[in-house]
Amino acid sequence: MTETKRDKSRGFVSNEQAKSNKQSESSGKPGMDRLQRTALAQMLAEKMVDNVQFSRSQIARQLSLDPRRSIDNDCGFPQTNSITGEEYKELYDRSAVAARAVEVLPMESWQVQPSIFETEDIKEETVFEKAWADLSNALIGSSWHKSAEDNPVWTFLRRVDIQSGIGNYGVLLLGIDDGKELHEPAELREEGSADVTQKLLFLRVFDQTTAPITRYITDTSDPRFGQPETYNLKFNDPRGNSDAGPTTTTKQVHWTRVIHVADNLASNEYLGVPRLRAIYNNLLSLRKLYGGSAEMYWRGAFPGLSIETHPQLMGDVDVDDAALKDEMEQYMNTLQRYIRTTGMTVNSLAPQVASPKEQIEAQLEAICIYMGCPKRIFQGSERGELSSGQDDETWNDRLRYRQTMYITPRIIVPFANRLIMLGVLPVPEDGYMVKWPDLSSPSDEDKATIALQITDSIVKYVQGGGEQIVPLIDFFVRILGMDRKEAEEILESAMAQEEDDMLTTSDDDDEEPIAGGGSNESQRQKT
Repeated sequence: MTETKRDKSRGFVSNEQAKSNKQSESSGKPGMDRLQRTALAQMLAEKMVDNVQFSRSQIARQLSLDPRRSIDNDCGFPQTNSITGEEYKELYDRSAVAARAVEVLPMESWQVQPSIFETEDIKEETVFEKAWADLSNALIGSSWHKSAEDNPVWTFLRRVDIQSGIGNYGVLLLGIDDGKELHEPAELREEGSADVTQKLLFLRVFDQTTAPITRYITDTSDPRFGQPETYNLKFNDPRGNSDAGPTTTTKQVHWTRVIHVADNLASNEYLGVPRLRAIYNNLLSLRKLYGGSAEMYWRGAFPGLSIETHPQLMGDVDVDDAALKDEMEQYMNTLQRYIRTTGMTVNSLAPQVASPKEQIEAQLEAICIYMGCPKRIFQGSERGELSSGQDDETWNDRLRYRQTMYITPRIIVPFANRLIMLGVLPVPEDGYMVKWPDLSSPSDEDKATIALQITDSIVKYVQGGGEQIVPLIDFFVRILGMDRKEAEEILESAMAQEEDDMLTTSDDDDEEPIAGGGSNESQRQKT
C-alpha cells in the first residue's frame, strides 16, 4: 500500500506527488517543473516577437469589417510604406491639386514678409541689422532699387519651405567663401569673436530627391547623434528645364553647410511626414476623375456612327470594307460631311457624357478637411467676396500659428543662427527678434467703418469731458489701442494746429478795420 499524505485543499495525495509539489514550491512556481517553465518562457518569447513583428497593415486587415476585401488593392492604392520620395515628387510635378496641397500653407504664410531686428527703435540701425540688409546685395549683386521688402533671402526661405513638404525634408545650401570644398566641415566662429569674417556667396534649394542623405552621425556622445552628417546634392536636376545645365553634377556636402528643414515632425526629429501622404489616395482618385472625364468627353461628346444593312435584305449584302473604311476616314479627318453607302443606313449613336463635378468636389472637400483649409481659399477664390469672415479669421489664426511656431523657430532662426556661427553675420549684442506683420487686411469699407467709429469715440470723449477721468494720451493708447508713439504724434500735430489757428486769429484781429476807415496799424500811424 502506497503511503499518502493529507493535502489541506485536495484531500489525499501520493508521496511522489507530494515530492513533486515540494520541488515545485521550492522553485517558486507550484505544480510546474523546470521543463515546463522553460517551454512556457520560450512560448512567451515567441509571442512577444510575433507581436513586435505585427505591422499596422496586418492589424488593420485583422480588424477589418470585411476581411475578404482590401480597399487599397481594389482601388489601386499603394501601401503607405511603399510610396517613395520619387513618387511624391512625380505627383507634385504632374498634379495641379497635389502642387496646391503642398504650396498652399507656405504661400499663404509667406504672403507677408517678417522683419528681423535687434532693437525696436526704427531710427537706430545696429550693425547686425545692417549686415542682414546687406545680404540682399550679396545674393543679387549691386542694385539701385532699395526696399526692405525685396530681400531675396525671404524668397529662398519660402522655396525651401515648399520643397521640404514634398518628401520628408528639404535642404538649403549655404555657399560661403571659406576656401574649402563642400564636403569639408565649415569653420565655425571662434568663441569671443563678434565680427564678420566670411561672406555669403549664394543659396540653393533642394528637395529630398535631389539631396539624399549619405551618412548619419553614429557617435552617441555627439549632441547630433542619429542626425544627417553628409548629403549628396544633385545640381542641375535633369527632370527640370532642359536648359538648366549641361550635365547633372552630384557633390557631397557636409551638414554645416546646409539648413535641414522638415515639416510635420512626428516621431523623428529630422524626417517629417510628407504633406501628400494622408491625401495620397484622394489625389489618385482625382487623377482618375480628371483623366476619366476627359476621356469620356473625348469618346462620348462626338457621337459614334452605326452602319446597318437594310433589314429586308436579310443580311445578304456584299460590303466593300475597304471603300467603307475610306469613306469613314474622309468623314472623320477631313471637311467631307457625307458618307456614301449602298444598301446600308448610317445612324448616329446618342452620346453619354456625365459630369464628374460632384465626385471631384467630394475629393477636394476631403483634402481641405485634412489640411484645415477653407475650400474657397484652397481653390484660390477671393477671400473678401467668396469666403466668409469666420473662415477668413480662422485661417489667419492658423497661418499666424504656423508663422510663430514653425517658420520662425524651424526655418528663420536656424538660418540666422548658422550665418552668425559661420561669421557671415555679426553677433548681436542683445540678441535679435523676428516679427510678422498682421495678416488681417481690412477692405476699404472696413477701414471707413473703423475710422468713423474712432472719430465718434473721440468726439464723445471730448464733449463728455472724458479728459477729467482719463487723460487724452491714455485714451488713445488704452482705449483706442493706438501705439504710444503714434498717439504722441497725433497730440503734437493737434497742438501745432491749435497754435497756428490762434496765430491766424490774432492776425485777423490786427487787420480788422475800425470806425473811420483803415486798419488798426494805419490808425496808429496817424495818431
